[in-house]
Amino acid sequence: MAQNNRRKSVTIRDVAKAAGVATSTVSRAFARPGRVSAETAQRIYEIADSIGYRTTSISSRPDSDHLHGMLGIVVADLSNPVFSEYTRSAQHECLSNGFGLLVLDSEENMVIERTSINMAMPNIDGIVLASSRLSDTGIRKLAQTKPLVTLNRSIRGIQSVIAEVKTGLSQAVQHLVSLGHHSFTYLSGPESSWQDGVRWRTLSSICSRQHLKLRRVPSNAPTFSGGFCAGDPFLANPSEAVIAYNDIMAIGFIAAMHARGVAVPEQVSVVGIDDVQFSSLVSPALSTIRLPRKELGSTCVDELVEQIRHTKPTNTKAPIVLKSSYIVRASTGRANPAAMARIRG
Repeated sequence: MAQNNRRKSVTIRDVAKAAGVATSTVSRAFARPGRVSAETAQRIYEIADSIGYRTTSISSRPDSDHLHGMLGIVVADLSNPVFSEYTRSAQHECLSNGFGLLVLDSEENMVIERTSINMAMPNIDGIVLASSRLSDTGIRKLAQTKPLVTLNRSIRGIQSVIAEVKTGLSQAVQHLVSLGHHSFTYLSGPESSWQDGVRWRTLSSICSRQHLKLRRVPSNAPTFSGGFCAGDPFLANPSEAVIAYNDIMAIGFIAAMHARGVAVPEQVSVVGIDDVQFSSLVSPALSTIRLPRKELGSTCVDELVEQIRHTKPTNTKAPIVLKSSYIVRASTGRANPAAMARIRG
C-alpha cells in the first residue's frame, strides 16, 4: 500500500505552543516585529523554521501599513450583558494585537445589522458577527469582501467559534431529574436565532431519551420583559421545571411567578443559560448554564487576525467549540407534587 507522504500543515498555534507564548505574540512577531522584543522574535523565528512553519509570501499578505488598524464586531443587543462581555474581551484581544475595535449594535434587527455593516466595511480590516440575524447567504457574501468570523453561528465554509450547550443542558436536566422533576418547559428565544434552534433541539433530544415531558413557550423578546410575559402562557399549562433561552429571560420569568404568588423553587424550578454576572445576585440566585464568554470573544479576534495576516491555512474552517457547564444555585429545588397541584388548580 502506497504511503501518504503529505505532511500536516504547521499552524501559528503550533509555533506558539512550541515557543511557550500566545498565538497573538507569534502573529506580532511576523506581522509587526517592532511590537515584540528582539530576543522573543528571534526565538519564534528559529522555532518556526525548525518545525516547518511558513507564512504566505510577503506579496500576498496585506502590508500592515495598508491596514486600517480597526476590526469590527456586530452584537445583537449591547444592553444584554452577554454581548457586553463579548465586546470587552474582543477589545482587549484587539489591543494586544495592535488593532482598535468598532462596535455595532444591531438591536436584534436584521435591517439595522445589514445597514451598519455596509457603512463600516470600508473602514475595518475584518469583522466578527456575534449571534448574527443575517441569512447564511448574506454572511457568505460578506466573507467574500472581508475576513470574517461568526460567534455562536455555524455556517459551512465560514470560520466560527461556538459555545456548545449540550454538556451544560445535560447536566442541568440530570440535576433536575435527581430532584424529582419529570416535566419541563423551554422559554424560547428569537425565531431568527441560530442558538435558539440549537438549544431547543438539544433539550428536546435530551428529554426524549429520558422520556421526560417537554413543551415550548414562545416569547416576544430575549429580554426581562420577554421572560415576564411568558408567565401567563406557562401557567395555562405549567410544568415542574423551566429552562429559559437566557438568564435575563429566566430572571424576568421568576419575577412573573413572584407577581402571581408562585414560589421559586418551592413550586417551580428555573434554570437560565449564560451565567451573566448578576445571576448570582438576584433572589433566588439563578441556577444556570455557564458559557465561556471571555474565551469566545478573544478566540474570535485571534482567528480574525490570523485571517487578516494570512498566518493560518485557508482550508481550516472547522468550528472551534468551547464547552459549557452547569452551575447549581437557589432557583432549583426538589419537586413538590402538592405545590404543583395548587398551581394547576
